[in-house]
Amino acid sequence: MNKKKQKKVLMLASVASMIDQFNMPNIRLMLEMGYEVHILCNFLEGNTCDKRRIKKIQKILQDMQVVWHQWDCPRNAFSVPKCCAAYRQLWALTGKYQFAWIHCHSPVGGVLARIAAHHRKIKVVYTAHGFHFYRGAPLKNWLLYYPAEAWLAHWTDVLVTVNGEDWQFAKRHLKAGKIYRIPGVGIDVEKFEIPEEGKKEFCIKYGIPENAQLLLSVGELNKGKNHRMVIRALSKIEKQEVHYLICGQGRGKKSLQRYAARMQVDDRLHMLGYQENMQQIYEYADVFVFPSRREGMPVALMEAMAAGLPCAVSDIRGNRELIDDARGGIRFSPKKLQQLVDALDLLLGDDPFRRECKEYNKKKIRAYEQAAVDQKMQKIYSQLCLTGAKRVP
Repeated sequence: MNKKKQKKVLMLASVASMIDQFNMPNIRLMLEMGYEVHILCNFLEGNTCDKRRIKKIQKILQDMQVVWHQWDCPRNAFSVPKCCAAYRQLWALTGKYQFAWIHCHSPVGGVLARIAAHHRKIKVVYTAHGFHFYRGAPLKNWLLYYPAEAWLAHWTDVLVTVNGEDWQFAKRHLKAGKIYRIPGVGIDVEKFEIPEEGKKEFCIKYGIPENAQLLLSVGELNKGKNHRMVIRALSKIEKQEVHYLICGQGRGKKSLQRYAARMQVDDRLHMLGYQENMQQIYEYADVFVFPSRREGMPVALMEAMAAGLPCAVSDIRGNRELIDDARGGIRFSPKKLQQLVDALDLLLGDDPFRRECKEYNKKKIRAYEQAAVDQKMQKIYSQLCLTGAKRVP
């Protein structure tokens, strides 16, 4: 196909790390359908990966012949001047190029994109990776985010949800053109089928006793991920050979280190930073701990399941859908420390139970494989092609 005659589509998100973690398969689908794909996101600020990975993402997109644009979009919806500046950038881009549709992600990016798409009369797909309003959410979340989403749903041709709770709520209360549920963003299960090797070198590198049992968490270092709860639980576990690894970066690093020192477990906390290749680290861990206060459909938890880890997870949306209590691991209230302590004591001390969890999780996660997600997204994109310039009915 002559590239000059290709229809153009725009994929956007607040930050490049979201494009990297959630959207590369969607980009490949668009390319396979013959579209010229443009990416709009913030490559400079707010990312959950390091600068080296950002450069690699840009190189990958360039090699795929994807056109990427820097977008000074903030992650905080209350940064009004920055949001206004980001909207002007988006308005200029949608005026320069004639996009067949926009696929948007992230709360701030999704709001700005749908407003612009409505006024430009461009079809729009919004993937909600977890509404900020949910069962058990703070009242302020319902007061702020639900009215905005209810309003914007009228300007959304296709709303894609990634978990059952959001899907059910959207069908009952949001008036989008079409509402779909996909099984997360997809996971390549096969890449976690690797043998354990090199643990000794890994332990030496990070100063971990080779005989230690390892708890592992993966996620941005912020309050919402609730890493403090695990640090406090670690202080109550009598076994001194239990160490806690956190893979991720964020502004909360020093605060967590100070808290660990106050809990007298700083010698058992290992903050590994952003890790591009997590497969081997999952293999080294004994238990995956995911104490988040809010999730949509967490990729890190899906990866841990694919790697065969027993999981101790907060009893929240997304986690509930993935981890069957007492089968794939144990769920606990993110507000009840003793529940987490008891869960970790059981998982660390019961080898047969851990093996049962391993087999159960590896089997269950097959329903969330990348192929299943790609099939549903291809159907959504194909329907947009067939509807021409009209909104999806």
